[in-house]
This record gives sequence, C-alpha cells and structure tokens, in this order.
Amino acid sequence: MAQNTPMALVRPSPAILADLAGRCLLLVLMICVGEGSWRRASALEPAASFADFFAFSAEVGSLLFAGLVCLLVVIRPPAQCRASGWKAHAAALGAAYILTFANRMPAASLPVGPAALAACLLALGNLAAVYCLAWLGTSFSVLPEARRLVREGPYRLVRHPLYLAEAVATAGVVVLHWSAVAVAAGAAQFLLQYYRLLQEEKILAAAFPDYASYAAATPRLLPRIPSRR
Repeated sequence: MAQNTPMALVRPSPAILADLAGRCLLLVLMICVGEGSWRRASALEPAASFADFFAFSAEVGSLLFAGLVCLLVVIRPPAQCRASGWKAHAAALGAAYILTFANRMPAASLPVGPAALAACLLALGNLAAVYCLAWLGTSFSVLPEARRLVREGPYRLVRHPLYLAEAVATAGVVVLHWSAVAVAAGAAQFLLQYYRLLQEEKILAAAFPDYASYAAATPRLLPRIPSRR
C-alpha cells in the first residue's frame, strides 16, 4: 500500500515577490490618483467656461490613465529584463509618486490666463498619456524593465512619448499649484524622469538587439521637424 508523501512547500523567488510588491504599490498609487481625479471632476461644471472644460478634460484623462494602468498592471507578463540597483528603483518610484503628493496641494489663486494655461497643459498631457499608454499596452512599467519593444503609433515619432506627455502634464501641475514647493517638486520630477529614461534605455538595449537601430532612427523626446525643400 503506497504511502502518501507530504507535498514540498514551494517558496516564491525574491524576483516574484518584488514583482508582486511593485504591482501592489502601483495599484495603490493609481487608486489614489483615480480617487482624486473623480472627486475633482465631480466638483467641476465643464460647460461653465473654457478653463473649466479643460480642467474637466484633464481630470477625465487622469482617471482614464489610472484605470488603464490598473488593468495593465494586473495582466502584463513578467519582465524579460530589469534594472538592478537602488538608484534606478528610487528614481522611478520618486518620479511616479512625487507629483501625486504635489497634485493634492491646494491650487494657487491664479488669474484667468494662467489658470486656463494650467488646465490646457493638464488636459493635453493627461489625454496624450492615455493615448501613449494604449499603444504601450502590457509593456508598461514604472521601474526600468523590458517586456516588448514598441515602435508603433506615437513610438514611431519619438522613443519616449509617454514621458513627453507626462512632462506636459507636470508643467500644468506646477502652474496650477504655483509656489516654491510646486516648482521644486516639478524640477525634481523632471530630473528623476530623465534619469529613469536613461536607465530604461540601457535595459531596452540589453534586451533587444534591434534597439540600437531604432534609437538611431527615432528621436528621444522631441519629434523631428520635417525639412522644407
């Protein structure tokens, strides 16, 4: 009579635990972003003025972005390659979280012109970020990681269109909350994002042999202006 052998406990690897923790942290962040956008959008009357319309569009874009990120975080496959070292991780997390706190500061008392400018920048940046994220799909990550080399849609024009869209939205946040703290937070976010971008390029180059040719043919952040002949 065969004896039942006890099943061995399978311990998840540190990489799996780190991936799970990263997904959970990102979900918490996006839930906070989505909750804030929903609350602010509910308090707006988009038909009242152009500024309110753009402010409402910005919050809708932020809400869509947060929802799409939550979906992608759940369904995306494991990374093929990821950055090591605390600097790359700290820069990525700092860039992701710093504006969440800045955006919860009280809005500055602005004249009509700067208020409209802030609303336009936020609307343009947030909606463009949703568009870029839809093309990036399950390759999206906060930490510098490689899943798939995306070269379609806006990624035909520049290598990092999502970072460009987020930079536009960051400028809107700084104007909206105009203060020394907001300017410092915006400057820190720009620097952290750029360092994160450079680390991401190293990972993509290591994971995909054809990244070098893609990088040579495609600008990093700003599209090339067609020359007139």
